[in-house]
Amino acid sequence: MTGFADISEMSPQLQLMIGTGSHLDPAELDPLIMLASLTVIQNAARAGLDDDALTTLSLLLMVWARQLRDNPDNGGLVKTTAEDLADLSGWPVERVLTSLQALAPHILIDDLALFAEGDLEIGLAPLLHQDGADCGDLLIRYWTAHYVMRMGPKLEAAEETVAGGLTRAKDLAGAGERVARLQVRWDAYRAKREGVAHYTVYGAGADLAAFVDDVSTLEALHDAVVGLIDPASHGPRTFAQECGLLPCTKLQALAISAAELKLNPVEAKGVRH
Repeated sequence: MTGFADISEMSPQLQLMIGTGSHLDPAELDPLIMLASLTVIQNAARAGLDDDALTTLSLLLMVWARQLRDNPDNGGLVKTTAEDLADLSGWPVERVLTSLQALAPHILIDDLALFAEGDLEIGLAPLLHQDGADCGDLLIRYWTAHYVMRMGPKLEAAEETVAGGLTRAKDLAGAGERVARLQVRWDAYRAKREGVAHYTVYGAGADLAAFVDDVSTLEALHDAVVGLIDPASHGPRTFAQECGLLPCTKLQALAISAAELKLNPVEAKGVRH
């Protein structure tokens, strides 16, 4: 029972969030890896693993998190040794090997003979996809919901800036034509948004691609209006600066929307129209 060709592969959803398809920097990547690790532990506990096996699995997940950060190509693969796990746990190697045997039915093992000797190359896929539930779906919802909740107040503030800025800009000498063009774009944006739930997890989750498009449209309008009414010498702040967004955050939102992934339906309480 050797040569698992797909031992290091994760689902497309997981690859998008914590694998080679992710655009996130460590600050946003680490919570996702932590949530995936908690899911693995939860699934392992549900399978009835004893305390020693769960402790060993926890240490394997610590190693996995470090290796995944260093090389996203690792996917769900963990490479280590029983000796290293013994050093981490303070246990004798024999106790680690016994706990690994209890864990064996719930993971992918590349080489059973090497595994028995403590030379470990294992895959976590079974514990990341238990009972037909893909951990990647959970990570997508967590990150996207957090992104929408973070962006909502910023978008409302940006709308106020654009509306107020256009009013101010009408009094600027020589800016009439440019203000008129911006007003047309602003009116089109508002007409599109009229009557549509937005700036909430429920509203954005129904059509994430549309939400991301709206963010891009409002960003362009905000920066154009701010640049018009606030000379550069006064230090105008761009939309990205106001939101505290890193380029990787925008890329990740674009990647998720491009994959046409939707959040699971949620109850539409408190949705703003």
